[in-house]
Parts: sequence; structure tokens; C-alpha cells
Amino acid sequence: MDDRKEYWWVRHEAVIQPAEVGFVGGIPVSFRFIGMSGSIPAASAELIERLPSPPVPVMNTHAQPSPQPQAQPQRRGSWLWFIGVLLLILVAQCSGQLFDMLK
Repeated sequence: MDDRKEYWWVRHEAVIQPAEVGFVGGIPVSFRFIGMSGSIPAASAELIERLPSPPVPVMNTHAQPSPQPQAQPQRRGSWLWFIGVLLLILVAQCSGQLFDMLK
């Protein structure tokens, strides 16, 4: 069976209100009025017009930070570091001989 929820303008007791309508197999089964708890049976209300999209909260109570894009690893200076480390190793290995030559 096709179970779905849609949002409609509904007339109930001479008042038209927006409601979440539960459908089973294309037949309205229950209504839950927006902003109210509980639902009423479908036989006690009348569908007027379908709302274009589901309602959204006006104020977001659960403020979620915007997702940050994944940072790409910084590759710009990697060759510079590699050459710098090689030079340090070379200087450390040859420093004794370099100082002897300078005397």
C-alpha cells in the first residue's frame, strides 16, 4: 500500500486550517492540524486544497553550523620541506669535514 503524508487546507467544524493528511492507498485516513497535537479521523473533515510544500519552522531551534568544505592537503611547500630536510642531513653529515677545510 502507498502510505504518504501531504499538507492540505482542511475544513473542520466550519474552520479552514492547514493540516498534515495521512493517506493509505490514496485515501485520506487522518488529519493532524499544524500546531496542534493529536489527529482526527478523515470522515470528520473535508479537503479543500493541497498546499504547495510542507511547512518549515520559522525559527530554527537546532542551529547547525554550515558544513565546511573538506580541506585539501597542502601540497604547495612539500618539495621545499623535502629539499630543506635533505640539506640539513647533508650539513650534519659533512659539517666536520667542512670545518676542517676552513681552518
